[in-house]
Amino acid sequence: MVSFSHLPDLRLPAALLITALLGACQATPQLTLSSAPAYSPEWCAAAKSLAPNSGSNLFATGRCHELGIAGFPKEENVYLFYYTQGARWGSLQAAEALARLGQPVPDADLQAEARDRADQRRADAAMAAAIRGNVNPPGPPRPSPLPMTPTVRIPNTTFQPTPSMTIPTQSTQQQGRTTTQSRRECVNGVCKTVTTTCVNGSCTTTSQ
Repeated sequence: MVSFSHLPDLRLPAALLITALLGACQATPQLTLSSAPAYSPEWCAAAKSLAPNSGSNLFATGRCHELGIAGFPKEENVYLFYYTQGARWGSLQAAEALARLGQPVPDADLQAEARDRADQRRADAAMAAAIRGNVNPPGPPRPSPLPMTPTVRIPNTTFQPTPSMTIPTQSTQQQGRTTTQSRRECVNGVCKTVTTTCVNGSCTTTSQ
């Protein structure tokens, strides 16, 4: 039977190796940037890895080049590039650095474009959510409403009697001392002829 009692204990090195790997995984650029001394080589490397789309980290990277930190050559065109990009992403420090170096300060166009894209994405997401919320399975068919009977209004008329009219049909005729006068009277649509005859001042009226 082979005994392993004399072999070295390998558990301790394995534990140390696992701890080192976990520490390396946890040492993210964000953690290094917040824990390492500012403008140290580790801090500058972390800032550079986070520089894209970040005005403050672009400025920090440019400053590391301007200071000539180890691993960051002190080249004017390089740190001016980082300052310019930082200003376009809205970094006030980068804009101040460009002004200090006598360089033109650009507008924060990249920051505005990124904000517009974010707003558009939110609007698209809200519209998609609204569309999904409005899509419902079709329900049972609704019965068609009965046709409405039109309402006919009958005007409330009150019978009005036809006014009486007198229509003269013959002019006055005089024969000696006899005078005859005829006229036509209509009452409620019924017409009749009224004749008045005067003889020597005595008058009689007849109707037909």
